Amino acid sequence: RLNPRNSSKVEDPEITSTKDVKKGQLVRGYVKSVTPSGVFFGLSASLQGRILFQNVSIYYVQKHSLYEKYLPEGKFLTAKVLGVNKKENHVELSLLPEDTGMPSVLPESLGLPRYNAEEEKREEEKREDKEKREEHKLKTKRRRKSSEIEKVQCAFRTVLKTYRSCCPSLWTCFLLLQEAKPKKRKVCPTDENDSGIEVYYREEEDGDQEEEAAENKSKIRKRGEAPRLQVSTGFTWDEDMKAVDMAVPNQKEESSESEEEEENLQSKPKKQTKKEKELEKQKKEKELCKLEAALMDPSRQPQSADDFDRLVLSSPDSSILWLQYMAFHLQATEIEKARAVAERALKTICFREEQEKLNVWVALLNLENMYGTEETLMKVFERAVQYNEPLKVFQHLCDIYANSEKYKQAEELYHTMLRRFRQEKSVWLKYASFLLKQGQTEATHRLLERALKALPTKEHVDVISRFAQLEFRFGDTEHAKALFDSTLNSYPKRTDIWSIYMDIMIKHGSQKEVRDIFEKVIHLNLAPKKMKFFFKRYLDYEKKYGTEETILAVKTAALEYVEAKSSLADA
Repeated sequence: RLNPRNSSKVEDPEITSTKDVKKGQLVRGYVKSVTPSGVFFGLSASLQGRILFQNVSIYYVQKHSLYEKYLPEGKFLTAKVLGVNKKENHVELSLLPEDTGMPSVLPESLGLPRYNAEEEKREEEKREDKEKREEHKLKTKRRRKSSEIEKVQCAFRTVLKTYRSCCPSLWTCFLLLQEAKPKKRKVCPTDENDSGIEVYYREEEDGDQEEEAAENKSKIRKRGEAPRLQVSTGFTWDEDMKAVDMAVPNQKEESSESEEEEENLQSKPKKQTKKEKELEKQKKEKELCKLEAALMDPSRQPQSADDFDRLVLSSPDSSILWLQYMAFHLQATEIEKARAVAERALKTICFREEQEKLNVWVALLNLENMYGTEETLMKVFERAVQYNEPLKVFQHLCDIYANSEKYKQAEELYHTMLRRFRQEKSVWLKYASFLLKQGQTEATHRLLERALKALPTKEHVDVISRFAQLEFRFGDTEHAKALFDSTLNSYPKRTDIWSIYMDIMIKHGSQKEVRDIFEKVIHLNLAPKKMKFFFKRYLDYEKKYGTEETILAVKTAALEYVEAKSSLADA
């Protein structure tokens, strides 16, 4: 609104009513409260949404106190709009990870049951039953093939018994067939020139049933399976042994090639089984839960820029978090990043949070004083004066100069403040404190005279008292006593000044000086209530530091005061 020409996209558009919210939209807001009917989620100052417990997390929670622990009031979250009722002004939201794409608000480490755990269990049982049925079918099919192979072998043996002596080549074929027997066999189509006897070979078993079904359909021989017995010409009963001798070396060559292919296949990474994939998934989920639990720990200290970004996103108006973010970069001597964080904080903190903004301005002034130049410091100072109460900014810069021992710059700035804010009592007092810390006692006395001329008369007593207190702390004690005595002689009924003087003398003066002050006070003509207060203080002091005689003297003086007042009342 303040800068309509700015074309940058608004990350969180303003929401004033249900008209600004659409189904399926991702919105960000804060947790307002957790009630038996669900979690109420603040989308703006004028609109709230409700999140049913089944849409808060995939886990079933019996005790609502667990929601209050992980969903404290004011927590910043992302939610998805499930429905909008414009007539009743209701908005239904969801915090489920599949809706928002964000981690679950309740970690898996709690061991809570899922809402749909029973359904998933039933689906898993159905899946296992289906796999068992398919495996049973496959075993039945293999047994049928095995029985067919046995029939062929039986027929082959019958032929051998009859023609063994007259056909040695047929016996050799049977021996070769027996060598290939340990492998599971697969029916291969006969060649045109073959003898009509089908030869079976074992096929390498694959754990994946779908791949095995695809292999049966395609009937393509896998690499690594036993080679099919090849016969160069049609089978004849009178074939001599030379043809058999030629076939055997070919088989050996092909088997060596198949062994090499098997080694190549073994060198390739094995495909993960379903159980291994599930274990790996559970391991990743546990690591993610540990990370989430660590991030949600309130005692955990941020250790990276991402940690600080999450913190300032959840509490954007907290100047403490922004200052910690700046200090994090300064520890790594990344001055420009610290400046960028300060500028970002000034843009992010709400304009109503004046003190929070002022804290960031003071931190930026400190940064420029330590790592910048006088020119950059003055630029930040001028900007700070524009956006904050000028007197506070001047006072903070004076303190920064004094703490960094830049006394000349501090004194020049104090002179500027005396010209610009001469009616402000705090300016004179801060300058007096600065001069006394530098040991400039005479300059402080002259400053008091200037202050009494510049300030209104009603402020004089308080200013003199404050100057005297500063003299007691940093300057000349005797001059401070003289200031108090002259002020109380002129204004004897200022009981607040008397109390301040007593406290200071009890701390810094001798017992004789303290008793002299008490004796002066109890002989003043003050209201009975105030006199009672001073008599009580006098008695407490004597009980702590005096003797029985001094205590009795105070009690006697108090009794005389009461009798004198009573006689006056009777008269």
